[in-house]
Amino acid sequence: MKYKAFTVTGIASTLQSDGGLVSTIKEPKRIDAVLICVTAYESNIVEGWIGNEMVLEIRDNVLDTIEDLGAANFPYSTTKMGRIPIYIDLEVGESFKIGIRSGLVLSSIEGAYEWSVPGAPIIPR
Repeated sequence: MKYKAFTVTGIASTLQSDGGLVSTIKEPKRIDAVLICVTAYESNIVEGWIGNEMVLEIRDNVLDTIEDLGAANFPYSTTKMGRIPIYIDLEVGESFKIGIRSGLVLSSIEGAYEWSVPGAPIIPR
């Protein structure tokens, strides 16, 4: 398994995504999972796309956050979803992109793509 980090800074009332994970002839890819957390809970939507097809849509409050409660710096969450399994082989030239669709109040996402070569054994976690 390999990992590629991403950071997507949200913009109010807009879908923002990163450059994605691209499958090439030299380096074909299977997207196994996305490791992710949000900067704040703002009822925004995290989306995953392969080309023009949305393959992931999940509300930010289902995910872990790096936001803390303030007083004693305890995090809001450490037990919510942090790894989203996907297991899709990408064709040569296809890319998987993660993004956040912010409402009026923006939030951002950070994490990593977990990927491997198509045909490699799938090891569920």
